[in-house]
Amino acid sequence: MATLRHASESYRTKRDRLMAAVRFQPTDRLPFTLFQGSAELMARLSGRVDYAEHPKEVSMEAMRNADVDYVLQFVLPDRRDQQCGPGTAVALRDGLVTVLHRLLGDWVEKHGNVQTPEDLRDFCLAVPSAHEAALFVDAAKVAQRWLELDRWGEFLKPAVWIPGHLCGTVGWMWYTSVGYENWLMAHALYPEALDRFFAFAGAEGHLRNAAIARCIREHDLIPVVYSGEDICGNDGPLCSPQTLHKVYFPHLKHAVAPLVDNGILWLWHSDGNILPILDDLLACGINGFQGFEEDKGMDMLRLAATPTRNGALPVLCGSVNVTTTFYESPTAVRMSVERMKRIAAERGGGVMLGSSSSIMTDTPVENILAYIEAARA
Repeated sequence: MATLRHASESYRTKRDRLMAAVRFQPTDRLPFTLFQGSAELMARLSGRVDYAEHPKEVSMEAMRNADVDYVLQFVLPDRRDQQCGPGTAVALRDGLVTVLHRLLGDWVEKHGNVQTPEDLRDFCLAVPSAHEAALFVDAAKVAQRWLELDRWGEFLKPAVWIPGHLCGTVGWMWYTSVGYENWLMAHALYPEALDRFFAFAGAEGHLRNAAIARCIREHDLIPVVYSGEDICGNDGPLCSPQTLHKVYFPHLKHAVAPLVDNGILWLWHSDGNILPILDDLLACGINGFQGFEEDKGMDMLRLAATPTRNGALPVLCGSVNVTTTFYESPTAVRMSVERMKRIAAERGGGVMLGSSSSIMTDTPVENILAYIEAARA
């Protein structure tokens, strides 16, 4: 009983620390996470050598021994999460994933693979109208899946589990399914067809997020969601910001409105240089950003000073750089952690400490241990 009570108290402490940070309230330390790493790191932290056989259990002990406050996404070294992650226990595609994947599969089975922008245009025009989205969403099932997802993360306690990329936002990374050239050329050649595609995704996402928002409120789940799309490279968005403004962002805004209207914190994964589309992202109601590839041209300090739609400064989730700092030295890593602490102090809070992205498997373990030590200090 004493152990269970201690675990419950520790979880509450971490949850309170996280919520205080994102609400710009005083905290005893910045809440921090550990985003991936290597099997060697997991062994060092857990004291176990059977990671290959029991990745879920070993990673849990590693997170617990590291004293992390939150887990933003369950990603493991060598992607072993694909064998033991939430998708293996929760039917994510039956409730939490857009039906557009199935519709595309059906279209391909009938017409063949998408090989040209015209093929993609024809598929988009065959997508049901936004008014028909309700036919594809079962609100009760969506809520059930979100609860199942939350319960799956119980093993990570006392760390706070924040499921990543599973709320009902509007996907943009369809280039992985239809090819970069087809996807990007269709934006330029057939924006009306893309608008129909995104309109359905936005309506579907709105209905899913309404169910998720109710579930979070009714069951007192962590009121934070994490999503985002790899839209940008080093030089900005992969296609015209003007086109995105017209055919993508209005539907993204509609999709996430139930989350924003219910006061649920929405973190957006910041890939590459998002500054050219920052105004559109903020207009959608985003409360915070995760990532910041500052070595690729992203100006985190400029973003940190830009108010969100409700007038508050954005929450920053990051940002020890995984392609530069983590490869330098323990001292460089500690200095980067101290920098984020200074930024939090200057802004009066609003910082969740983490890496800029996934920590690569060849990152020196001593540098990662230095990060954990500095974060816990």
